[in-house]
Amino acid sequence: MIPTLPPPVPPDQPSPAGWSPYLPGAWDGAGTGALPPEPPGAVPPGPPAGPGGRRRRAVRVLVPLALVAAGAAAGGVTARIVGPGPAAPASAPPVTPLVAGTTADPGARTDVSGLVAATLPSVVSIEMTTANGSGAGTGFVIGAGGDIVTNAHVVADATAVKVTFHDGSVKDAKIVGVDRTDDLAVIHVDASGLPVLHFGTSGTLKVGQPVVAIGNALALTGGPTATEGIVSALDRTIETSNGEHLRHLVQTDAAINPGNSGGPLLALDGTVVGINSAGSTDAQNIGFAISADGASPLIQQLEQGQTVTKAYLGVSTVAVDDAVAAQNGLSVTHGLMVVDVAGESGAEAAGLKPGDVILKVGDTVTDAEDTLRDAIASAGAGKQITIELQRGKDHLTVTAKLSSHAA
Repeated sequence: MIPTLPPPVPPDQPSPAGWSPYLPGAWDGAGTGALPPEPPGAVPPGPPAGPGGRRRRAVRVLVPLALVAAGAAAGGVTARIVGPGPAAPASAPPVTPLVAGTTADPGARTDVSGLVAATLPSVVSIEMTTANGSGAGTGFVIGAGGDIVTNAHVVADATAVKVTFHDGSVKDAKIVGVDRTDDLAVIHVDASGLPVLHFGTSGTLKVGQPVVAIGNALALTGGPTATEGIVSALDRTIETSNGEHLRHLVQTDAAINPGNSGGPLLALDGTVVGINSAGSTDAQNIGFAISADGASPLIQQLEQGQTVTKAYLGVSTVAVDDAVAAQNGLSVTHGLMVVDVAGESGAEAAGLKPGDVILKVGDTVTDAEDTLRDAIASAGAGKQITIELQRGKDHLTVTAKLSSHAA
């Protein structure tokens, strides 16, 4: 049975009881998902302002796509669309197409039966057992020796994981690495000679380009389901119920349903351009996949058993607009107001205080929470960043050293 969800929030209305609040900011890179209490005088919780000073509208609930049996822990997060963020860097090199005779031409419409036949052997169905029940998800083989990618919310809390291959064989899997912040995981089975899928690049995707999703939809008997659609939008950001952000996502109208979590989103050349992760239960054909370019370097770390770490400044912020500025007595109407500063952090050492407004990090104008997160991530742990800020009527420049935080 699929857990039921409350109906969507009407535009500009408060969330009903039981929904996660829309947090005004998040600990950058911390991976904890929790915010400290706001100091006196801080802007009250609520949707931060979008471009032009308008408040973002409440939108439909998104759910992780693991299929969870009745009584099982959800093993995932509820999410809200936040909006587009800065473009993700293109990092994955091009690879040789897996499927002979197919094309990556975004304008082409073609029979995808050959693509599906060639890639299905690399897609696996995942059954996990937790302390509270069981669930199902999807994964795909990235290493002939048994390495498989899936979502963190599929396996992170599992006490046992079983993998079913296209030929019907079943193997026990062990968890190699989990990155909860980015919703990625690598598991391993004892095998050899497995057919693999290769990552392509998501940086060259275009809206309207055909894509195919394959996954263990509804855990139906008979193996994974294939669906076809297009890239509906790029560089989406969704906010999860535990305060985390999934960013630089690919939105698609290819049908993805509970059980699809961790499955591949494929370009027509057979390369993986996304990892299906979240969808809406009360909207039609709105699904999200973690972009290949963002996932690839993190998966490489997880494969090697490394802990994925994030650069960490240690501030909680809220976007400034006219209303926020007036409510908090600010002398500027743009930037990010510091709500709180974590103890023993680079921000604290640099002298940042609640009420400061961060205007720039290096050459990056910080007009939204995502721009600050991206600037910190681009700099990297252990690096120093220059922060321009407004404190009352004073314009200051400080230097902060970024620490690291496990994802």
